[in-house]
Amino acid sequence: MLKKILVPVDGSDTALNALKFAMVIGEKFDSEIIVVNVEVPYDYTKLPPRQPKNEIEAEEMAKAPKEPSILDNAKSITEAAGYGKVMFLKTVSIDPAERISEVVVQREIDMVVMGNRGIGVVAGFFIGSVSAKVSQSVECPVIIVK
Repeated sequence: MLKKILVPVDGSDTALNALKFAMVIGEKFDSEIIVVNVEVPYDYTKLPPRQPKNEIEAEEMAKAPKEPSILDNAKSITEAAGYGKVMFLKTVSIDPAERISEVVVQREIDMVVMGNRGIGVVAGFFIGSVSAKVSQSVECPVIIVK
């Protein structure tokens, strides 16, 4: 039985496609979906936020609408689909695959559904694919979505 499905998201289109796919599976089994975002603290592939030049610019930047977070985007997809049994987790780790594998054990996950390519293409080239590492390290089934 698939009581809990884990969906790691990183903001990529493939991760959001994986979430949509997980909801289709989850509907059939009345599964809880746990959406996790693993933030890498020293991700040099992302630009740091721009700093204001003066107080006026700081005030304008504070008033500007905030970009939705990765989990905000995932939440809007689940809400649009009307999927109610969802939990959202944010965590920090220098090794996303290792952290995802830990969540699988801690939360007693029955299946992982994840995208085949994330946003960190440069990092993926050097340290290997997160989806490949997760699929090799967890005991439950892993579905990799393109």
